[in-house]
Amino acid sequence: MKLRLITGMLLWISVASAQQIADSVYWVYFTDKNGNGYQIDQPEEFLSERSVNRRAWQGLGTDHRDLPVTAAYLEELKGMGVEIRHISKWLNGVAMINVDTLLFEQVLARPFTDTVAWEPESDDLYFPPLPSGTRFEPPLTTSPEYDYGVATKQVTMLRMDMLHDLGYTGEGVWIAVLDAGFKNVDSLPSFEPMIREGRLLGTRNYVNDIPLFRQSSTHGMYVLSIMGAEWNGNMVGTAPHASYILCMTEDVEQETRIEEIAWIEAAEYIDSLGFDVINTSLGYSVFDGDVYDYTYRDMDGRSTYISRAASLTASRGIIASNSAGNSGNDPWFYITAPADAYDILTVGAVDSTNEIASFSSRGPTLDVRIKPDVVGMGDDTGIQSIWGGVARGSGTSFSSPLIAGSVASLWQAYPEVPAKEMIRWVQQSGDRNKNPDATYGFGLPDFLRAYWSVTDLPVRFEPGQMEIYPNPARDRIMIKLPEDQMGNYTLRFHDLSGRVIHSRQVSIPGEISIPEYLLSGMYILEIHTDRGIYHTRLIIE
Repeated sequence: MKLRLITGMLLWISVASAQQIADSVYWVYFTDKNGNGYQIDQPEEFLSERSVNRRAWQGLGTDHRDLPVTAAYLEELKGMGVEIRHISKWLNGVAMINVDTLLFEQVLARPFTDTVAWEPESDDLYFPPLPSGTRFEPPLTTSPEYDYGVATKQVTMLRMDMLHDLGYTGEGVWIAVLDAGFKNVDSLPSFEPMIREGRLLGTRNYVNDIPLFRQSSTHGMYVLSIMGAEWNGNMVGTAPHASYILCMTEDVEQETRIEEIAWIEAAEYIDSLGFDVINTSLGYSVFDGDVYDYTYRDMDGRSTYISRAASLTASRGIIASNSAGNSGNDPWFYITAPADAYDILTVGAVDSTNEIASFSSRGPTLDVRIKPDVVGMGDDTGIQSIWGGVARGSGTSFSSPLIAGSVASLWQAYPEVPAKEMIRWVQQSGDRNKNPDATYGFGLPDFLRAYWSVTDLPVRFEPGQMEIYPNPARDRIMIKLPEDQMGNYTLRFHDLSGRVIHSRQVSIPGEISIPEYLLSGMYILEIHTDRGIYHTRLIIE
């Protein structure tokens, strides 16, 4: 009997410790969502119209993770004297503060609570109907002709200046920034157009009662400037016309796992509002109190609360960009949560010569997935200065928003491409896509190449156009025709005398190899469709 008692006590201590996420803070799962009053085929009852439409545009459905938690469970816990700090519907659980082990034991005695991660009883999906209209705003009709100032190198390395010249600046795309303080965003010149035009859609503080713009931390402000700045001649970001919400989930005064849960609640909130892209320049591995630390064995995309939640974003139609971490010179060395999540873009840092920054955290994940996914200029990156001018800073915190803003502008061109597919296009545009590794991932993305690689047609296409990329070319080109011209057609190469020197069937839009026997020079490409004949010039180098 005594042995059993001791064994039981050890089991209880183990369970309690596993669910204690900070001093006097505990996490508990609910066993179900019974009686919550919602159904997945009526998503308008718990999601905004924009959130439902975001799923519909991408052919995605709502599921049981989208349903709110059961309110009766929350009320019963509150009746026991439990103070609930954060609620997660995706994980179906709550974080409770000021809790001792006795109260936690009483919580676990309830029939609807558990320490085992909740999984939906059903994998049912409801697919909302395709909405009318368009998802994002149309591109600019003329180039904005930006002078990127201090941001020139970081933008042009990604060839985002070319995408901006095509008119894609992120207009109509909603980006959420989950970070620490956003000091003086309301008074700095990089953000004046955003605020004046009403594209700063809101703020949300999950940490304290201090207004977001009066926090001591400037970190979130720097991050926002890399995406959203529009201060021509001084600094322009990668998505200068996108709309933004700023969520403070990071407590700079401490480092605890409760910040993970704050991030999850914020992510669920911005999902419900209908945001498209999340940037998170945060990472978690070592906490106040060694007992709460993670190890590299936890970096598998499943073991940490925040990574499990981040892995769900793409299935809701959201693209999440996350900094890899700055532990490359530290004993930890590896990526930090949620950089290990599935179906997100984890971003490492390179310098202006595309060499890896020594501080950039390395992969792979514990389960040997490639991480980081891509890299961006995170060493000596141009940022908005807290003093009103411009400055430079370093960290994967700054490479991640470069990619997040670039993704937003690219997505404006292809609004119906699902999040997971767009992530793959960005990866494949990397300069190391043929041989990715645990340092650079797929490498530095080329967003102009990504624009041309997507097999859908961009929204700016007009009838009568035929476009090829690159031009001049060496071994491959990509061809796009107007939307009603998708299909298999005969492509002919003419020399300048008009002779057909090569002909074959091709799938349009798509990537096409150039015959090796064609010499350098100029050629005329011709495609006959049932709507007309298209010609363009091609230079082969």
